[in-house]
Amino acid sequence: MNRSVRTVGLLVLLTAVVTASAPGVLRVRVHSGDTLSELAQRHNTTVARLKALNRLRGDTIYDRDILLLPGNAPPRAATSRAGATRTSTRVYVVRPGENLTVLAKRWRTTPKALSARNRLHSSTLLIGQRLSYGVTTRAPLTAAPVARGVSSSAAHHRAVLRQRSVPSKASVKQMIHKAARRHGVPSSLALALAYQESGFQQRVVSPVDAIGVMQVLPSTGRALGRIHGRRFDLLKTSDNVEAGVILLKDLLRSTGSTPKALAGYYQGLGSIRRVGLLPQTRQYLKNVQLLQRRFD
Repeated sequence: MNRSVRTVGLLVLLTAVVTASAPGVLRVRVHSGDTLSELAQRHNTTVARLKALNRLRGDTIYDRDILLLPGNAPPRAATSRAGATRTSTRVYVVRPGENLTVLAKRWRTTPKALSARNRLHSSTLLIGQRLSYGVTTRAPLTAAPVARGVSSSAAHHRAVLRQRSVPSKASVKQMIHKAARRHGVPSSLALALAYQESGFQQRVVSPVDAIGVMQVLPSTGRALGRIHGRRFDLLKTSDNVEAGVILLKDLLRSTGSTPKALAGYYQGLGSIRRVGLLPQTRQYLKNVQLLQRRFD
């Protein structure tokens, strides 16, 4: 098979590595009204860990997002079935300027239904009036973890790297610059990507075991090695940088677009084909593109 065809196939399949199917994690679909703090509490984890696992820069999540959850964090309360719904009642005190239409839209209902629920005889609301409304929540839709060994693998890699001397950030930048020139990749782009991923730090290992400077997963490194006929030791900074730059080069060639290549590096081409760009991917693109100007 032609190498370019094999490479494109690999990049699409790497979705299972780069995004929500990563080993040792669960997936949950965000529903309207969900917050990071509620999801963290529901799944016995922390907001900080959710943000790190999903590379979130802020606390905002969006309806229909797919979030990664730690594979060793089962839901706190058992649910009757995946996707089961539960409706609860909340009470709201009317504020100045609010009316039935505004509140019905906010609570995803209709003025007629809201009026009937509260037995209103007029469409006029009074400041301080108490209204009840229903909130529907869904049980998390989770998938079984692919492999629970990822957490121990990540911990092992952190421990190994703690015992090793690693190059300075200045040396890492030189490695990236040289690798980019070798592979015909804009060095400013490779530097921006590496800074966004790890801040040029080799000891950074993510919860899903993305290793080092350009945050390459072990399975990604093995797959790239098979395509390019060499072995990458991702714990070694020079190999890690080489793997990351080669992956970026392959994505640039297969997509013909810098934004698409960056999105593929972050989200995975297969995921993009299925669900489009996720909001966090769009933010990632903006971050890298801004950083690239700094390194031009």
